Amino acid sequence: MSTLIDLNCDIGEGFGRWQMPADTELMDLVSTVNVAAGFHAGDPATIRATIDRAASRGLDIGVHVALPDLVGFGRRRMDLSAQEAYDISLYQIGAVAGFAHAAGTRLTHVKPHGALYVMASADEQIAEAIARATAAYDNSLRLFLLDGRFADRISAEYGVQVEPEGFPDMAYAPDGQLILERAKQSRPPQQVAHRAVRMATEGLVEASDRSQIPVHARTLCLHSDAPNAVETARAVRDAFAAHDITVRALSNLN
Repeated sequence: MSTLIDLNCDIGEGFGRWQMPADTELMDLVSTVNVAAGFHAGDPATIRATIDRAASRGLDIGVHVALPDLVGFGRRRMDLSAQEAYDISLYQIGAVAGFAHAAGTRLTHVKPHGALYVMASADEQIAEAIARATAAYDNSLRLFLLDGRFADRISAEYGVQVEPEGFPDMAYAPDGQLILERAKQSRPPQQVAHRAVRMATEGLVEASDRSQIPVHARTLCLHSDAPNAVETARAVRDAFAAHDITVRALSNLN
């Protein structure tokens, strides 16, 4: 029987005249997109155009909520309260949802970006704040978090389904946390593809100390801002085909 996995990509991370050239090609290689909402990248025109293209392909569309840090691309930590995390998350969800509605579609999920994602993976109060904002807008939206952290309590308290996520193109610390890069580096496409296959079929990934750690992920993320993003995504899809792994959006997995 074929293994089923969702393949998602952070997308729409241009701003004004500066755009991410790989976006359109990547949309043809994934099943789900996470659209930048204006805080780390993205502007109204970019959000609209990205959602229009994603909707025309029938992709699952989520909002990529971030810290308000355009200069640092949302990859610098900020000292913010749980209430502030709630407020910035709800603001961004509403903005992207408006464009989705105008395009005749709807959001399927919420995913934190960059430093906010890492913070939510370690700090239950931040994760809970994002979940609370998600539920306040629409508790049928899924919430992507690293390896399903805090899933049981969040789901029980807010009715939001937490989806465990894996990152074949990022390094993991031995404790299972992500090692955040300030600027996305290229990784050999075949290495990323091998890691993606292992995550999908074995639930394992090699950490920075060479130890093997469990990864319980129903969706795997690829980053559009890697210099070789398209080549990497194609290598992952080719490896999936060779190992009988079928890419399918989470909305079609349940």
